[in-house]
Amino acid sequence: MPDRPSQGRGAVQGTSHGTTQASATATVSLAMLAGIALLSTGGPFGTDMYLPSLPEITDDLGTTASLTQLTITAFMVGMAVGQLVVGPLSDRAGRHRLLVAATVVGLVASVICALAPSIWLFIVVRFFQGAAGGAGVTLGRSMIADRLNGAAAAAALSTMMIFTSVAPILAPVVGGAVAGLAGWRAVFWTLAAIAVAQVVVALLLPETHPAEKRTEGAMLVVYRRMAGLFRVGPYVGHLVAFAIGFGGFFAFVSGSSFVMQEQFGLTASQFSLVFAGNAVALVLANMVNARVVKKVGPARMQAIGQGLLLAGGLGLLVIALTAHSLVPVILFTFVATIGTGLNLGNTTALAMDLAPGRAGAASALLGAGQFLAAGVVAPIVGLGEDGLLTMATVMASCAVVAVLSGLYGRRGARRACSPDVSDS
Repeated sequence: MPDRPSQGRGAVQGTSHGTTQASATATVSLAMLAGIALLSTGGPFGTDMYLPSLPEITDDLGTTASLTQLTITAFMVGMAVGQLVVGPLSDRAGRHRLLVAATVVGLVASVICALAPSIWLFIVVRFFQGAAGGAGVTLGRSMIADRLNGAAAAAALSTMMIFTSVAPILAPVVGGAVAGLAGWRAVFWTLAAIAVAQVVVALLLPETHPAEKRTEGAMLVVYRRMAGLFRVGPYVGHLVAFAIGFGGFFAFVSGSSFVMQEQFGLTASQFSLVFAGNAVALVLANMVNARVVKKVGPARMQAIGQGLLLAGGLGLLVIALTAHSLVPVILFTFVATIGTGLNLGNTTALAMDLAPGRAGAASALLGAGQFLAAGVVAPIVGLGEDGLLTMATVMASCAVVAVLSGLYGRRGARRACSPDVSDS
């Protein structure tokens, strides 16, 4: 698993320019990217795998549906808190030990969930399971930023997202099958088995943040340095573009089931096919980006992705106000999904390039912003009587914000430093 300094197939080489601490000769192997991707699947596996089992959990633990739903909330809060705590801390203490500790916590939490006798213990432990998953996400992004920058980082992040995009497709299918065969507790034993693999990967991954590049001083100093990122205008622009752009996509994720099935009459299986098609579009967008970003630069690919986000959102809004036709709705959601894939990887790379020495803090803010946006958007989508119109309005509004914020981030970065040739 530790990547070697060779330039052979399957390695992504760091660019020789840029202002980050990434080494000009560092590489990230395909094996390392796959390992980081596995560590980053804590979110989709931790939420989607047990969703089909919620009614069974409610009955087995003798509780209410609202308390069972609270286990999702606890997990999502844990994901955000885990990133905000571990990200900045890793700038001071390094990545490897924290990564190993987080995966061990995730393993223990999965085992306790599988054995939980009461809903309240289940809720508490789900918070720690989420925190461990959030730590894996932010540390993975930080490790890539330690080694790579610019177009090379964007390519690596897109390659990693090819792996992680498969998790939301597989998780509910695997979870439903396991629960059907052996009950809901078997789902968490399956998550424990995945956590064992994550522990092994964490042990094999190298330390990417050497002692001489770590933040010195007390943790208060570390968090002051994280807060200082809000004074870096271009970083804030990319942070908003990343979080709100994801919020627009999450509006589709949270609202599409109702829209497709209730308003357009699709069956559950037909909706699953449409949703799977969007997941495939997300994978293809990242595959294309990984191949072309080194030629045209992450800034240009970000702009293209945000343009597709806007086109998809506005197209949906027009259909919602006029035709209410299924085929255009599916097509415009595909366009928005492709735009999401291009926006997330490239915006992450551009934002991390603006935080030299603070990759952990920068990654933590991106992750926390992402979950905050998702948490705000989800209930808003359910407010309107016309689900399609509400979903389209939220998606279009988020796309406008993402486009303007991304433009601000790109222009601010060009003013702050000499422009990267590959990003021009």
